[in-house]
Amino acid sequence: VILSVLKPERGKVDKALLLKTGKGIVTNPIILGILAGMIWSGLRLPMPKILDKTVSNVGVLATPLGLMALGASFDLKAAGKIKPAIVATFIKLIGLAAIFLPIGVMLGYTHEHLIALIVMLGSASTVSCFVMAKNMGHDGTLTSSVVVLTTLFSALTMTGWLFIFRTMGLV
Repeated sequence: VILSVLKPERGKVDKALLLKTGKGIVTNPIILGILAGMIWSGLRLPMPKILDKTVSNVGVLATPLGLMALGASFDLKAAGKIKPAIVATFIKLIGLAAIFLPIGVMLGYTHEHLIALIVMLGSASTVSCFVMAKNMGHDGTLTSSVVVLTTLFSALTMTGWLFIFRTMGLV
């Protein structure tokens, strides 16, 4: 919704823009793929071996290839102002975790449940964010900067979060 409403060439926010946004969400290939996978899983349809192996191989290669392509196309000068990327990276790796991890602890999450929460909140932004931003009409400069920075720094921040909660005896 944010990517559609804040599209660079958008006009005023009106009913037509909201309908176009809804259509963009409903026809987004990533969302359609998630929906198809949920239906397939929900119906418990069998997965043919050859399809399972192919999907598994593509899945193993998708993130590294995406990161390599994104890293190869990343240009610090083209990234322009780095401050928004640093702020977004801070929010992604530290801010969200600082808000929601204590809530998880208050709800009684410990050990592997807390580790899962740390991974969900403090891991790097995915390459699919860049793809989605490009598909929604953005140039993807900020998104690529955030993906690169969160990938670089997530090893440090996740280790830091794990150390903090390990010290507290919760992990």
